[in-house]
Amino acid sequence: MDYNTDKIANGLLENYKTLFSPLQYRQLSLLEIGVLEGGSLHYWDDYFQHPETSIVGLDLNLPQTSSFSQRVKVIQCDQNDGPALERVARQFGPFDIVIDDGSHARRETEHCFRVLFPEVATGGYYIIEDWAAGYWRDRPHYQGMVELINDIIARIPELSISECRIILEKNKALAIFRKGAAGWRE
Repeated sequence: MDYNTDKIANGLLENYKTLFSPLQYRQLSLLEIGVLEGGSLHYWDDYFQHPETSIVGLDLNLPQTSSFSQRVKVIQCDQNDGPALERVARQFGPFDIVIDDGSHARRETEHCFRVLFPEVATGGYYIIEDWAAGYWRDRPHYQGMVELINDIIARIPELSISECRIILEKNKALAIFRKGAAGWRE
């Protein structure tokens, strides 16, 4: 299948395969913020093999051309709509994986993290994609993303983050936070 996602061109799927290989056959709940035409949702649906895995995609605009399996739900939602994010978390959480590939703007990304990180299961992952857009000084919309990642790292103990990985390579920027029961001192 042609997955029609930029995660292929920028090499993110290779990072995800490495990170998620222990989870591939387990039942889990995945939430992806920002799905465009849904190519990554098709990929997750094929990659995660457990028949009761739940895959939820959120976007301001619903994909126009994709049809999904019963395991995939796509919900129209604004990243700034806290009550809507909370409803999604109540209905589909706790999440084993949250991937924020939405606006790549600090305000929206920070809001989603604040609302949804508490909804990540212990041992689960919260991933922020394309945070290095904050280095693009000619695009003020993205300003503050680098600082947001630094702010989250500075709060690792209070957030009970047990593991943090920062990937910054050509065309690729991932901030991966794994939630622990007590944090990195476990």
